[in-house]
Amino acid sequence: QSNIKVSMRIFLLLIVAIIASSSSFIVHVISVEWLPSWVSQQMQNVVIEPSWNVRNVALITSIEYGIAAVFLYYFARDKLIKYGKFKACLIFSILLTAIHGAFIRQPFMDFIIGNPFEVVIVQNGFKWLVWLLMSVIVVIGFELMMKVKSANRVAGGCNPPAPTPPHKRVRIGRFTKFTGP
Repeated sequence: QSNIKVSMRIFLLLIVAIIASSSSFIVHVISVEWLPSWVSQQMQNVVIEPSWNVRNVALITSIEYGIAAVFLYYFARDKLIKYGKFKACLIFSILLTAIHGAFIRQPFMDFIIGNPFEVVIVQNGFKWLVWLLMSVIVVIGFELMMKVKSANRVAGGCNPPAPTPPHKRVRIGRFTKFTGP
């Protein structure tokens, strides 16, 4: 009976994934039909030249990816860290890459439209590298923060109080017996 429940749950999650993918695919197909020509009309007689101002704005706003990755790792950490840091980095990078459709879908689409295999690997390798580096930094940085945080704790899980002079210390009844010199 439990195998049936698990199978049913997996089947229902697959249905949810299919519907979610289909909805985004439909929007993609509709936008591909008219969006390029509309953009072309809007951009007639407009000259855009690359500048460092745009690159600086791109650098500053790229924090969005980092913040999102940290939040996603925060929510998935309990499941991922069980595999160790190295495997957690790999799994997390695959998840980030797949969320953007860059793990399997984009390389496959690049290949079937006629790009040579080596071009597909190089083009998509840089995309994979971005998410791998982000995953390594997020996982290692997050785990380092957790290690520092736990090192600052004292026995019993209590954070040490702020230092106060002895004559201003107040005991709140948690210390029932004083043992000392």
